[in-house]
Amino acid sequence: MRIPNSFVTRFTQAADLKLACVFYSLIHKNTKRNLLGYEITVKQSTLMSLCGCSLSTVKRTVRSLSKCGFIKSQKRQMTTPGKLGTYTYTIDAVSTASKYFTMDKKLMSRLNGNEFRVYAVCCKLADSSHKSFFQSYNDLSKLLGMSRQDVLRTIEKLVKGKFIRKKKIRTRAGDFTDNTYTVCIYVPHSRIKKAPRRSSRRQSIHCFTMNTPIKNTSSLYNKSSALSIGFKKKMRLLEIFFLKRGSG
Repeated sequence: MRIPNSFVTRFTQAADLKLACVFYSLIHKNTKRNLLGYEITVKQSTLMSLCGCSLSTVKRTVRSLSKCGFIKSQKRQMTTPGKLGTYTYTIDAVSTASKYFTMDKKLMSRLNGNEFRVYAVCCKLADSSHKSFFQSYNDLSKLLGMSRQDVLRTIEKLVKGKFIRKKKIRTRAGDFTDNTYTVCIYVPHSRIKKAPRRSSRRQSIHCFTMNTPIKNTSSLYNKSSALSIGFKKKMRLLEIFFLKRGSG
């Protein structure tokens, strides 16, 4: 999904950034748009599952986004008399034609607030070809508005969870310089089904010739026989012919 670069600096709270990204992940080519922005109809239970948080957190974050002007309006439809339906949110329209970064929306429910915010900044700083960046902890601390220890602790959690990859770079003098980070592409775990084993038992093929003595002809007409239908008919006609003609 495409996320505007301005979201990283616009939303300082991690919950606000995550819910704003969730709203933009629901935008597609058939999404309605009015003078205020995009109209998105979604259940609060769906927002809970996508954000990986509780209902109270979703309601509190929606109020926060309404105060800052990201959510322009919020209305709820009536399905039947006395029964409320799904919410329809009108969110601010920000262009994603340029100045955007990409992120897999399946990761939102797996990352908590600070982890998601740091991961979003990593996706923004990563280049488009190799998905890598080399900012220091001090640069990330200034960009996120967090302490250096919190940034260091969150980066280590992301590295341990294999969301990003860390590589230490040495100078010619043997000292360590700024680390190089690479954003890993998320691939969901899937079970690989093994191909069924081939049977080692060979199927026996019976070949009948004119010199092969046939003691019991009833076995030729059994349904489990491997003979073709045409061969069965020929043998049946020959048997009837010899029975009518006689042995002489």
